[in-house]
Amino acid sequence: MTTLKNKILKNFIAGILACILIFSILVSFLLGRISRNYIEQTQYIKPDKVKNEFQYIMAKNNTHLLSERLLEYSKREDVNIEVLDSDKTSILRVDGLKNIPKSLLETKKYSLVSPEDKEYIGELQITYEKQSDAVEELRKNFTASVLIAITFSISIGGIIALILSYNITKPIISISDATLKIRDGDYDIKLDESVIEELENLKENITYLSINLKNQENIRKQYAQDISHELRTPLTNLQLYIEALKDGLVDLNDETLDMILNEVLRLNTLVTNLNKTFQDNIEYMKVNKESFNLSKHLDLIVKNFMPRSKANNINFATKIQENVIIYSDKEKITQIVQNLISNAFKAIGEDGNITIKLTENKEKIIIDVEDDGVGISKERLPMIFGRFYRIDDARNTKENGLGLGLSITKNFVESLGGRIKVSSELGKGTKFTVSFSK
Repeated sequence: MTTLKNKILKNFIAGILACILIFSILVSFLLGRISRNYIEQTQYIKPDKVKNEFQYIMAKNNTHLLSERLLEYSKREDVNIEVLDSDKTSILRVDGLKNIPKSLLETKKYSLVSPEDKEYIGELQITYEKQSDAVEELRKNFTASVLIAITFSISIGGIIALILSYNITKPIISISDATLKIRDGDYDIKLDESVIEELENLKENITYLSINLKNQENIRKQYAQDISHELRTPLTNLQLYIEALKDGLVDLNDETLDMILNEVLRLNTLVTNLNKTFQDNIEYMKVNKESFNLSKHLDLIVKNFMPRSKANNINFATKIQENVIIYSDKEKITQIVQNLISNAFKAIGEDGNITIKLTENKEKIIIDVEDDGVGISKERLPMIFGRFYRIDDARNTKENGLGLGLSITKNFVESLGGRIKVSSELGKGTKFTVSFSK
């Protein structure tokens, strides 16, 4: 198994080599083809020019100037010119080439024909330097240049690959180290920033996960302390009553039995709430839907809270649209609304306002429960639906409970196919919105 850094490095270098190889093959092929075409097109240019000049002089009958003109022309064009008669005997020779090895020379022969009777009268031989050797030398120099360029390209590509792989793998290694810390229970992580969008998103997700895991860990610890405290009091009271009865310090009468029964009921309530929160029991989440008038049902729920609102000097305002019919589970709707109203009472304590609103449109039925209590901070708002999450330091009441109400409420809403939202501002109040599709 290789590392991501090595994988990127190998792939990048392989890509560079592949590109260079294809480039080299293509350039070599094109250069060879171009050079061959060039040789074919240019190797006879000089001889043909000399031949044309010779024919021009002969056509003008300037034979007395032939030697002088050909000498001048041979020097200008860097060629050797020789004229032979019909017996192959040299009758004129001028040399314009100097110190050129014979291996680099090539001779082009042209037959001379009399313009009058078209008879063979001799031969024109033109010797010139081969063009192919010069082109071949150019090609060799070009090939050497390409090899040097390839070497530099590989070196630079390797450096770029190292830098690139380091920049990519550094944040990934940081994220990997962070996940190891999270695995070991250390949720205080710090990740390096990345300019790569996907890695930055991954970093944010890991950070969010660590924060939530830390919160859950704190919740579990707090829950252990809370439930221990909640259970200890009734259990201690029961123990004391039983010991007092056993020692004869307390009489077994109705009053004593009532006190014992109250403690048992208190324990039963705690266990029931815990059971409702953790269990996956089908019966608990089973939905029994029926059509009923939600408007009248909300009025009835609100009336049940009136004594409590008067005792705490809380103004109850309702804006309930009439004759809203819903097909849902009446018992769970009751529990949802009661939990939200109870939550509003806890947020206010005394001297405040609670508003219950029911509206419907073509698509949804919406229930709003709003209070002007202490509110919830933005940092705590995303966590209020968690099990056993309590906002003790944000409430000014003593009715804190176990933090089960909102978790149960959310479960009920989702089991009925609805959605619950919350908006809040610290010091100004909170609004819960439950919506059900028609």
